[in-house]
Amino acid sequence: MYSVRSATKENAQELTLLIHDSHVKWFGNKRTKYDIKETFKAYQTHRLIALRDNSIVAFAEFRNYPAIGPLPSDSCITASISWLNTLFFTFCIYREDEPESLLALIREVFYRENRLLNLIAVRMPYLAKHTHYIEHFDDLAKYCQIFYPREFSIESNANTQSVFIVNRYGILPTITYRKALAEDNDDIVEMHSRELPEMRAALGDFYIAEELMRTDANAKDSVIIVMEMQNENQESMTAGFMWLNANVDIRYYVRNYEMEMFGNLLSFNPTKPSGFEEITVMWTERTPDAQLFTAAAMHELCESAVLGDIQSNVSDMSVSSLVKDNSIDGNILDIDKKASIDKFYAHEFLYLKFSYIFEKFGTLHYYINKHDKIVNLFYNMDPKNRKKDGVQLSSNVFELRFICVNNDFPLPRLFNCLNAMYSAFPDRDYCIMAIPKTATTLRSHVEALKYFMPVAQRPSDVFDLQEIFITHRSTIFGEISLFPLQNEDIDLIMDMFSDVNKPAHERTYSSASVSYAYNSKINTLADIDNEILVIKQIMADVLSNKNSEYNFFTIRCGNSTRPVQENTAVGYVVLRKYLNRHELLYHFHLPNNDHHLENERAEIISLRLHPLYHNCCDVILRNLAAKTNYYDFYFIYARNRFLFSNDLKSMMMQIEPSPRKKSFFKRQPTKTVGPTFEGLPELDYFNDQLVVFRHKLSPTQWFGNNTRLVILGFSPVARAFLRQLVFQWNSKDHSNSESFTCLPRLQVTVIAAPGLVEAEYDCMFQCTFCKSRKHCFMYCQNYSCYVRDTIKRMDLRLRIHFVGGHIDYINRVRKYVKINQTCDVHYDTLLLMNYKTFSLTIQGLHLSVVPCNFIEINSRLDKFMLFYKLRVLNEDRKRQYTVLVYGSNLSTYEGIEFLMSHGVAPKRIVLVQPKVNTGTEEEQKLNCPYVDQKLQYILDEMLDDLGIVIHRDLTLTHWETNDMKDYIIQAIFTSFKFNKTVTLDCDLFISFKEGFMDYATVHSLKKSKITVKDGLVVVNKNFQTNDPNIYAAGRFIKMVDNINHQYQYTNAMETAKKLMHILCISTNDPNFEYKYSQCTFFTALLPLDYYITKLTMPRRYMASFVHMPCQKCTMTTYNEDNTFCRIGLNHKMIVDEIVIVTKHPIVLDFLEHFCGKHETLLNNLKARYIAGSIKCFLQFLQEPWTELLTHVNFEDYQAANHKILMPMLQNLNRPPSNQLRDFNQHILEQNLLDFVRKHRQDFCNEFALPEDYCAGDTSGASCKHVGPSPDYKF
Repeated sequence: MYSVRSATKENAQELTLLIHDSHVKWFGNKRTKYDIKETFKAYQTHRLIALRDNSIVAFAEFRNYPAIGPLPSDSCITASISWLNTLFFTFCIYREDEPESLLALIREVFYRENRLLNLIAVRMPYLAKHTHYIEHFDDLAKYCQIFYPREFSIESNANTQSVFIVNRYGILPTITYRKALAEDNDDIVEMHSRELPEMRAALGDFYIAEELMRTDANAKDSVIIVMEMQNENQESMTAGFMWLNANVDIRYYVRNYEMEMFGNLLSFNPTKPSGFEEITVMWTERTPDAQLFTAAAMHELCESAVLGDIQSNVSDMSVSSLVKDNSIDGNILDIDKKASIDKFYAHEFLYLKFSYIFEKFGTLHYYINKHDKIVNLFYNMDPKNRKKDGVQLSSNVFELRFICVNNDFPLPRLFNCLNAMYSAFPDRDYCIMAIPKTATTLRSHVEALKYFMPVAQRPSDVFDLQEIFITHRSTIFGEISLFPLQNEDIDLIMDMFSDVNKPAHERTYSSASVSYAYNSKINTLADIDNEILVIKQIMADVLSNKNSEYNFFTIRCGNSTRPVQENTAVGYVVLRKYLNRHELLYHFHLPNNDHHLENERAEIISLRLHPLYHNCCDVILRNLAAKTNYYDFYFIYARNRFLFSNDLKSMMMQIEPSPRKKSFFKRQPTKTVGPTFEGLPELDYFNDQLVVFRHKLSPTQWFGNNTRLVILGFSPVARAFLRQLVFQWNSKDHSNSESFTCLPRLQVTVIAAPGLVEAEYDCMFQCTFCKSRKHCFMYCQNYSCYVRDTIKRMDLRLRIHFVGGHIDYINRVRKYVKINQTCDVHYDTLLLMNYKTFSLTIQGLHLSVVPCNFIEINSRLDKFMLFYKLRVLNEDRKRQYTVLVYGSNLSTYEGIEFLMSHGVAPKRIVLVQPKVNTGTEEEQKLNCPYVDQKLQYILDEMLDDLGIVIHRDLTLTHWETNDMKDYIIQAIFTSFKFNKTVTLDCDLFISFKEGFMDYATVHSLKKSKITVKDGLVVVNKNFQTNDPNIYAAGRFIKMVDNINHQYQYTNAMETAKKLMHILCISTNDPNFEYKYSQCTFFTALLPLDYYITKLTMPRRYMASFVHMPCQKCTMTTYNEDNTFCRIGLNHKMIVDEIVIVTKHPIVLDFLEHFCGKHETLLNNLKARYIAGSIKCFLQFLQEPWTELLTHVNFEDYQAANHKILMPMLQNLNRPPSNQLRDFNQHILEQNLLDFVRKHRQDFCNEFALPEDYCAGDTSGASCKHVGPSPDYKF
């Protein structure tokens, strides 16, 4: 009858009409609701609206503590109320002909709050007031108990405050529970087959009756409970069932899952006869970041490369030095096989280190440590019957095999069913659910799993382990409450760190201590000693200083109405007032209209909580708000600084970095509140790699995909797509994040090569050559900020499941990916995104074995390999060696800059530029940011001046290797220009030859019968391969449809959005198109400390594009500070290309706003350039007027103007109408003023408006100048 949902700001207009309606009833303070937009700024736990026929008929507000006066302390309230089981009904308004809508609102809030028992509304004493403000409690009284103060008298003192209490059990339909009977078989099977038809197909129509009629010894362990509710005719109907099983194999779960933190699922009383059993299990732990890519880790790795009695060859002669003079000149060398073998033996020690580094970095064992571990199972024995299995007799767990409800059953009430299931096994505390990896998502299971936590699997020989989830009795029945820090809590808080501070294999797991040993797998940067130091200082300050800026609370579970000592501590939280929120706007997409929260924001410093209570995040933060008056909570950490714990960050809304950045070069330094204690980091909001989480006490809303999605690769397109998945709820207007706490619930698995993800997120590496990270190849990325920020300003590992491994093949029939020859990863949809940027292909040579002194820079892991191989060269071959660089794109020069700035003399570098094929006519039309022939001629001259030998137009034909084919001795090239062969010796071969798939990828795809043509995956316009369940995106695709637009060298974010639309994950975009309309961004380091940034627009119409220089207008500027700028305009005067080369270490992300714009929109760019008024394009594009174009809503403003101009544009063939033109001009001018006026607070520069110059009446009689004349030009 009624549809109830959360109210949002989008409902403001309808709510205003409801409040002003004369045929409504209400209670609460109506005066503050007339400005409904201001109403939404005040905190409420829930704002609900009831709709009938899509029309709002009622509106209500609830909060966890009253916004009204305190309750009368002497009232005769007999209900058991507490801060945790009660909400206050602060306001409600509804149409007087829709009184039942009040009941719908009350029921909805009880459904949302499972632990809520009471709703309280307070009626204040009657005062003479206008009829518009008279409250109406008559409809509410039907569902309430009413309590009056003791001095109330119906005869002498009737006008007093009264309390209306709505009890949960008096409102919601009663659920009765009983054991199932054989007669229930038909109802249960029919209900179960709706969610799990496979069960009925496999076991028949009577599997429930057969289970209930079992007579074997284990029959008593199986319990089926039926839930019944009454229908409209007061008849009992089967609403659902639970299938429980107490026969749980303890040893199986201990061997295959990490059960130590749950007491190994055993109950143990040390005062009774006991025994113990030892089980050997496999234990795994991720290698800490400090032991992966740091200098100390690599020193240890290189030292371990010395095997047996092999010693270093200290000869001054290197592989290249034997024939250096001849090889560099390019003469043909006649070296026999013995000479090649001698060269290899002369450098065998170098080969050992190279191969060892390559082997270690590329294997999974380097990143995950595996060890055997002894688990002791302590159990009580039956002295009368010692033959019984003591482990199983001490079992403290039962299994929830299935839970299912009918379609009419409100899913939130499954929490009550979980309460009831514990009555079947009153002596057991833990409940587990086992979900097969191949199982489809069931609505009942998804709801029930909100109160369970996943259990990590051990490495095991058992094939296809199920996913296990567990919960505890206290999670279901316990109350979570907060208590201020006391002196006696200090030791308790320190005990929470004691277990974490030990090595993993030495931790003593028990039900008491293990709750604090649980750390996120990605929390490898946490410096526990530093956190302990800070926590000690804060505790001392809080206990000694009543005016401390910090708040410190212990989190306890039990009964909140009892003393603190009777509640068990399960965590703590430390916070302080947060005053630097405005600085987050540099890089993060946040609303700029919540200044009312300026004094109500708090920063969480540290928070630890037992993982079984993570689902209580909303309750904890609400309680925290009631005790501190903070309503907006932030948790911020810098990935390159100390990391503090927050076990609830996964339940907080992560703030997305801005998709496009603005220019902040002229930003004013702001005063940052620094740390008050030693060990607290002082954050640099502009330069630090910050990850930001927020919780504004809004209701939680989950977003995600309903099918299993598997992604191969961690390429730029894959990262952009993952970001789209994680932040699919985000929008420019913040419509979701303003009303809800938006959390992703994703069924996504990413399969990446071992070490690939770890290398990208590593922050422990310190380059010893570079003083600044801004000019170091090891830290820089060539991609746009949208892709870069997936590493710098977020950690996808918190939301996405990553699996390291090598892909063997794809089983398209059974829909799984085989990795590491042992593991099957099942999928519903598979995305191929494991393309390369550089991949060398040699005709007739299959690179199934990659030589250890050959490297291609496709990821940061490759950069680490190159860095440490260079270190080996510099240490072991100090006097002479040769590095051969093969490539002819901008990345090639970036690689050479890295070599020169990291210890390689220019004379040791040989650059070989391959012969570049002209390509087909269609390929020549492509706009590519990775090559710039005009600049590369200048760069070649720079390299010549530095002494680097350059060979041009050579094609690699083959190379000579050792017998194992994993070490290059010589590289042989062919020059088609002079028809000769050139042989070059090298100690290290670095290739920047463009290619998109290596041999292993091509082999696995062909083995899986995925269509590959010319080294590219064949797809249609929807990115589908020949398998409809497999998609491919990135630089290694070839579209077979008749495509008339450029789809190569395109924007990764735009590709990700198209995939989200095609896969029906995101909401339908009415403006969706297959053509690309956003620029491609590329940045790189160049020799002599230069930086290049290049942006290009993809061709939208390939057939009509003519590749002729005369069709393009190119404008260049060169400034005195060595800044070169080039802007290209196409034949329609659209900015088609922007190139900046400068020595300033700046990231020019803001240029994305200007590429693709018409030159007149850029303040008449071409005319100003011709007039000579632009000295430097980079400075010109940072002038104040450009801030209008970089505003997040500027495109919407353009779209509105476009609609206004369309009628005039469609009638251009008619005689011109000056009146229409003047009218449109006036409208456009007014739109611009309205745009500036609406978003004025978002701009750093103060744009002038008419009202700034004139005060008084609209005629201008009292016009006066109020400030200096602005010099901004629009």
